[in-house]
Parts: sequence; structure tokens; C-alpha cells
Amino acid sequence: MGAMLVGLLLVGCGAPAATPTPIQPTETSKPTSEPPPETVAEFEVTFDGNDCTVSGPTELQAGEHTFIFVDHADVRGELWLVYLEDGKTFQDHLDGQSEPGEWYPKPSWVQYDSRVARESQWSNGKRVDTETWDLFQVGEHTILCYVGFPQLLWFAAPVMVVEPTSE
Repeated sequence: MGAMLVGLLLVGCGAPAATPTPIQPTETSKPTSEPPPETVAEFEVTFDGNDCTVSGPTELQAGEHTFIFVDHADVRGELWLVYLEDGKTFQDHLDGQSEPGEWYPKPSWVQYDSRVARESQWSNGKRVDTETWDLFQVGEHTILCYVGFPQLLWFAAPVMVVEPTSE
């Protein structure tokens, strides 16, 4: 019987391995301990209290887009995006100011875009916001930095929103 058991074991070892059946997740599955993937932002906007700079594309398709706003200023700044109506341009925004940071009331041809999410974190004493914005209005938009008190504005960059391509 011992020889027969050894024979069965040897035959079993030579058989091809069975393909494992994948385990399907269920509602009772426990979450993994892996951290969520990092958010990839299309734009990074940096505000230092004297200037507002942008890195990112100059044109994008209509939809939701992610921005990183890095606030190095001594006063709390915010990221704003606005849609320019009536064929107005970024230059029209700049022409309304005598110097960067100067406040002036919102012109009638400016419409606020919608921020749908913002998550703030602190790094080395400075705030870093990850923001998602709805940019569904096709046309020119302005990326700007705003300070609520005292009221100040920095027009950082234009971005052209175009129709999404059909796939």
C-alpha cells in the first residue's frame, strides 16, 4: 500500500496545475490596506501673495477638471475660475486693472464656474488644495487668485474650453 501511495503522489505531482478560480469581491469584502491612488491634477496654481502662476494646458475639453492650488501667501488666497461671455478675453480682464492684485467689481460679462469639490491639506505651514471644477461652458475662461480681505485679484492665465470629442 505504501508503494501505491507513493505512486499516486508521483502521478499527482506530474499533473498540470489547475487554473485557480478568481474570487469575486462581495459586499462583505474588507477594504485593502493600500492607500488610494494620488490625484493627478491637470493644473497647478501657485499664489505667493504678490503673484499667481499657473502650469497646465491652455486648452481642454469641456467637463470636470482637477486643479492643485498651493497657497504660500501670508493672507488666505483662493482659486477662482470664471467664464468670459460676449467674446471677451483674458486681456479684457487684465485691461480692467491698473496693477496686479487691484480689486475691481465683477464685470457683467464674467460668470463664475462651479467648484464641485475641494480637499485641503497643510504642508510646511502652507495650504495645498486639490479642487475639482465643472468647466462645461465652451469658450474662454480665466484662472485667477482671490483674497477676500482685503479684496484683491490676480488674473493668472486664460484657458480655452472646447467641445468634447466624440468617441
